[in-house]
Amino acid sequence: MSFLKGRTQQVNLQGVLSFTASCPAGVPQGSAISPTLFNIHINDMEENVSERACVNTTKYAEDCTMDTSIRTGKFSDLQSALDSVQSWAVENKMELNAKKTKDVWINFTQAPPPLPLHIGDAIIERVDNFKLLGIWFQKDLKWNKHVEETTRKAAKDLYCLRECRRANLPVEVGLTTYLTKIRPILEYCSPVWGGLPRYLKDELERVQRRSLQIIGLPHGYLPTLEERRIEATSRELDNILGDPSHILYQRTMEHNKHNYNLRRRDGIFKYAPFSGTERHRNSLVPRQ
Repeated sequence: MSFLKGRTQQVNLQGVLSFTASCPAGVPQGSAISPTLFNIHINDMEENVSERACVNTTKYAEDCTMDTSIRTGKFSDLQSALDSVQSWAVENKMELNAKKTKDVWINFTQAPPPLPLHIGDAIIERVDNFKLLGIWFQKDLKWNKHVEETTRKAAKDLYCLRECRRANLPVEVGLTTYLTKIRPILEYCSPVWGGLPRYLKDELERVQRRSLQIIGLPHGYLPTLEERRIEATSRELDNILGDPSHILYQRTMEHNKHNYNLRRRDGIFKYAPFSGTERHRNSLVPRQ
C-alpha cells in the first residue's frame, strides 16, 4: 500500500526544485504496475449503464469510447449512459474531461442529428473527425484525414534518410531506417483502413518512392505499400475466421451468408461477401 499512500511530488524547472506537495490520488505515471492498477479501478465503470441502454462501451487505458446505433424515429441512449458514467466518476472521486470528449454523428440519411450530448453543464463538442487509438475516423467513414495525417507524419521523418545520405552511410543503414521508422507509420492498422481510392493510395506510395530516392534505391526495390496492405488484410481475416471467440468472427460470418454452395475440397466453406455499397465493399472482409 506504500506504493499508493504517502506519495509526494516536486517540479524541476531549470534545475530549481519546487516545494514538496502530497499526492493523495492517482497512481505513479511511468511505473510498470500503474496501468494495471488503473484498469482495476475503472473495471466496473460500465456496470452503472443500464442493460436496456443499447450502448457499447470500449475501454483502452484511460480512454473510453461509447457507441450506439439509432434507428429512424428512435432516440439515442447515449446521454443516459453518459450520465451513468458521470455518476460513477463522482462516486469514485474522478472527473470526466468534457473538453477532451468528442461526439461524432455518422449518418448517411437525411435524418436530423440528435441533440448535443453533455457532461454536467458542459456541452460535448460535435466534430467531423476524431482520432482513436492512432487512427483518424471521419463522419462519412472515408480515410482522407487519416491518410493526410499519416503522410504528414511520415514525411517529417524523411530528414533521417537525408542525414544518412549526407553522412555517406551505407545504403543498408538508410534502408533499415526507412523499414523500421517510416514504413511502420504508413502501415499502422492498415487492415482497418486499407480499402482506399486510387488517389489516396498514390499519396502513400509517393512517400515510399521519395524515401527510396533519398536512400539511392530504385522505386521498385521494395514491394508496394498496396501489396503489403493486401497481405496484412488477408492475414488478419484468416486470424478472425480461425478464432470463433474473436469479436468480429460472428459479424463476419453473418455478412457473408448466401445460398450458393462454395464448399472447398477441404470441407471448409468459402463465403463470398456481398456488398451493397462502395463503402462496405472497401471494408475489411469484402475486399478480400
